[in-house]
Amino acid sequence: MAEAAVVLALGKLVTSFGVSSLRTFIEKEATLLQDLPHIAKHIERELDMIHHFLRQVGTKIYNNKVLEGWIVRVRKVAYCVEDIIDEYCYNITLLQDEGRFKRVIHTTFCANVFHHIAVGLKDIEEEIKHLSQLKRDYREMFNELLDNTSDSADIHLLSSNGSIHSIKEDDIVGMKEDMELLDKWLDPKELTRIVISVWGFGGLGKTTLVRKVYDWEKGLKSFDCYSWITVSHNYNIDAILRQLIPELSEDQSKIPPDLGTVHRGKLNEALKEVLSNKKYLIVLDDVWDTRAFNELSDSLMDDNKGSRIIITTRNNDVASLAQELYKMKLNPLGNDDAFELFQRRCFQKSNTKCPSHLQELSRQIVNKCGGLPLAINAIGNVLAVQGAKEIVWRRINNQFKCELEDNPGLDEVRSALSISFMYLPRHLKNCFLYCSMFPQDYIFNRELLIKLWIVEGFVTQRGNSTLEEVADGYFIELIQQSMMQLVENDEIGRVVSCRMHDIVRELALSFSRKERFGLADINIETENKDDVRRLLVSNHEQVNQLIRSSIDLPHLRTFIAANKVANYQLLCLLISRCKYLAVLELRDSPLDRIPENIGDLFNLRYFGLRRTHVKSLPRSIKKLSNLETLDLKSTKIETLPKEIAKLKKLRHIFAEKLDDPEEKQLRYFRGVKFPDGVFNLVQLQTLKTVEATKKSVKLLKSLPELRLLCVENVRRADCATLFSSLSNMNHLYSFLISANDLNEPLDFDAFNPKCTKLEKLFIRGCWDNETFWKPVFRDYGANIKYLTLTFCKNDADPLPSISSSLPNLIFFSIRRGCWAEDITLHEGWFPHLKTLCLGNMGLRRLCIEEGAVIRLEVLLLISLASLKEVPKGLDLVSSLKKINVSMQHPEFKAEWERGNWKTKLHHVQEIRM
Repeated sequence: MAEAAVVLALGKLVTSFGVSSLRTFIEKEATLLQDLPHIAKHIERELDMIHHFLRQVGTKIYNNKVLEGWIVRVRKVAYCVEDIIDEYCYNITLLQDEGRFKRVIHTTFCANVFHHIAVGLKDIEEEIKHLSQLKRDYREMFNELLDNTSDSADIHLLSSNGSIHSIKEDDIVGMKEDMELLDKWLDPKELTRIVISVWGFGGLGKTTLVRKVYDWEKGLKSFDCYSWITVSHNYNIDAILRQLIPELSEDQSKIPPDLGTVHRGKLNEALKEVLSNKKYLIVLDDVWDTRAFNELSDSLMDDNKGSRIIITTRNNDVASLAQELYKMKLNPLGNDDAFELFQRRCFQKSNTKCPSHLQELSRQIVNKCGGLPLAINAIGNVLAVQGAKEIVWRRINNQFKCELEDNPGLDEVRSALSISFMYLPRHLKNCFLYCSMFPQDYIFNRELLIKLWIVEGFVTQRGNSTLEEVADGYFIELIQQSMMQLVENDEIGRVVSCRMHDIVRELALSFSRKERFGLADINIETENKDDVRRLLVSNHEQVNQLIRSSIDLPHLRTFIAANKVANYQLLCLLISRCKYLAVLELRDSPLDRIPENIGDLFNLRYFGLRRTHVKSLPRSIKKLSNLETLDLKSTKIETLPKEIAKLKKLRHIFAEKLDDPEEKQLRYFRGVKFPDGVFNLVQLQTLKTVEATKKSVKLLKSLPELRLLCVENVRRADCATLFSSLSNMNHLYSFLISANDLNEPLDFDAFNPKCTKLEKLFIRGCWDNETFWKPVFRDYGANIKYLTLTFCKNDADPLPSISSSLPNLIFFSIRRGCWAEDITLHEGWFPHLKTLCLGNMGLRRLCIEEGAVIRLEVLLLISLASLKEVPKGLDLVSSLKKINVSMQHPEFKAEWERGNWKTKLHHVQEIRM
C-alpha cells in the first residue's frame, strides 16, 4: 500500500536521526554529512503531508487512473527511505559497539558509508520536492479528489445491489435450507422484536437470499409494513431515517412536510410514531459498522408484535448484533450445487445441460470460482454469449486470473470483493496483501503469520500489549471481516489457522502487483527487478529462473520458499545479492548447511529453517544484530554457537530435535544446548526447548519477559532452582516441563509466583502425589485452561485435586501413564471441560457420573487396549459432539454394537470407531 509504505518509512525516520554519537562523529566531516539530520527532517515533514493527503482521499485512489503514476513514485520514494534508514541504523549500531581503537581504524570506512547514505537522502529529498511540484501542477485534479464527497467504489456497489432487486428463480441454488431457516425465523410465534443476521464475505449471495425471502413475505403480507435499506460503508443516518419513514408509513399524508430539512431528533420521533403498534420487517443490507445499527436501534420500536430486522454484513462484529440463535453464516456452494448454478446460467438455451465436449473445461472453470455464487453467475454470463466454442472456453480457463482482472463481464465480481479490501482498516491492508503471496489453499498458522507481520513492520505498539498480542488481534479482525476463512480453533477456543478463498486471493494478488507490494506465482524473468519487494517461490522452475538471472533483485526484503524448493546455491545468491533481506523463510527445504557469510544480511529479522537438515550455524550469525525470530525446530542442530548471545533483539527462539516421532520415549523431543549468553537476551518471549542443566535452570531467572517456555531433561534435584526462576516470570502463558527419569518425580514446591498468567501446562513424567494441592495451583489454578499429562505413572489418583484446583480446564489430556485401572469422573467435576483425551493407558473402566463434565464436546479414547467396556454414563453427557475411539479392544466394539450405542448417542454429530 502506498499509504502504508509511507507510514513505515515515517516510523523509521522519526526514530533514527536523533543519535548523538553520529553528530559527534560527523562534526569533522563534510557539510553534506553535517546536514544529514536536517535533510531527514525535511523528508519526514514532506512524507507526513503526503501521508495525510493519502488518508484524506481514501478509496478514491483506486478509481483515478491519473493518480496511479504519482502514487507509484510516492511508493518508490518511501521504499528507498526505508532501505536507507535500515542501512543507517545498522552502521550506527556498529559504530556504537566498536571500541575507540577500532573506531579510529574505521574512520575512513565510516565516512564513506555515511557519505553514501547522505547522498541517497539528498536524492530522495529532490524527488520528494518534484512530487510536491507535480501535485501543485495538477492541483485541479487533486482538489477535485478532495472535494468529491462520494466514492465511486460506493456508487458501483450501490448500483450492483440495485440490480439484485429483480431476483430470478435460477439464482437460488444450494440455499434451500438457508431459505427455510430464515423463513422460520420470521414466523410470528415469537412476538418480541428479533434481530437476524446473515453474514459472510462478498459474493456469497447474502443479499440474493434475503431478497428472495423478503419479497416472498411481502407478497404474503405477513407484516404491516416493509422497508429495504442499503446501508453501505459511507452511510448517512439522517438519509436512512428519511428513507425509512415514507416507506413504512401507511398514510403518506401524515409524513412531515419538512422531512428533508428537520433535525435528527425530529426524525427519530417521526419514525417511532410510524412504527408504533405495528409489526414490521426491515432489511438493513450491507452493514459495515455496528454504529449504523446502534444509531437506529432506539427508533425501531419493540411493541411485541413480532417485528423482525434482518442485517446482511461481511463483518462478524456486525453479525453479532443478532442473538447467536439468529445468526446465519453463509458458506461457499458445494461442487454439485456450484456446477448446477453454472449450468443454469450458462446453458439457458439448451435445457441447462452442459454439452459433453465442455464438461471437463466447465468443471475446471467452476472450481476456480471456489463456490462463490457471484463469480459463478458472472463467468456463466460471459461464457453464455460465446456459444459452445471449445477454443474460447479453453482460453478463458487458461487465462482465468487475467479475465478476473480485466474482463468487463466480471466487473460485478471485482467490485463486490474489491470494496472489502478498499474499506479494510489501514492497519490490516498490508497484513491481508501479505497473505495473498502464499500458494493457493495454503493453511496459515496464526503464530507463524503474526511473527512475519511483526518483522515486516506492519504491527505497531498499542498500550501495554506486546506486538504479538496486537498482531493476534489483527489476525482475528481479518477473519471477523470475512477476508480470511477460519479453518481451526485450538482446544481452548483460540484461532489456530485460516485460509484465503481462491477468488479473494486472485484479486488480492492483483492489488499486490499493482501496489508493488509482493509477487507470487510469477515468471521472475518478465518482472521489473527494481520493483520486487517481497517474493514467494513455490516451484523449482522459479528457483532455476532466479539462479539463471543471478537474483538481480536489489530491493528484495522478503523471500519465502514454499513446497521444499530452496537449495544451497539459491541461498548463497540471496545472501550475496539481496543485502536488505528482512525475512528469509526456508522451512522444509533440503538444506544441510548455511553459508558462512549469512552475517552479511545485516537487516535480517526472521530466519526460518524449520525441518531442514542443517547441523550447525556459522559464527558469523553474530552479525545479524536485527534478528528477532530464529526458527530451528526439528533441524539437526544440537548446540547453538556462543555468538548467538550477541543478538540482543531476539524475541523468539524455536530450537528442538524430534528424536522419536512415535512419542514412545520420555524424551521424544530433545532440547538444544544453549550458550550461557542466551540468558542475557532480555527481550526473549519464546524459548523452545532448553535442555536443563544446573546452570541453565538458574539462569532462566534472567528472562522475565518469557511467554512460552519449554524445559526438558529436568532432574528432581534441579526442580527447586527451576521453579524459583519461573516464579519471576509474570507473563508466562505456556510452560512445558519434561522429566529426566520416570523414577524421579518432579517437585513443584518452589513454584511460588506473586502472580501468574499461566494458561497452558504440559507435564511429561511423574510428580509428587500432593502436587495439585500446592499453593501455586490452589491460588492460580483457575487460570489454567489446558493441561496435558504424559508418562505420568503415579501411585495416587490426582483427579480429585486437579478437578478442585483447576476448575476452569477446557482441555485435559492424559497419555502414556496411569495411576489406576478405573477412572471415575464425579458429579461437579470439570464443569468447563470441552475436550478429554485418554490414550495409551492400561485403563479398563471409565465411569462418568451424572453432573460430571457437563460441557464436554469431544471425547478421544486412543489406543486403550485394555478398555473392554463402553464408558458408563456416556449417554448422560448431552453436550457431546464428537467421539473418536481408535485401536479399541474387540470386546469394546462388540459391546458398542450389542448395546446399540450409536442410537443411544443420536445427539453426537461425529462418531469414529
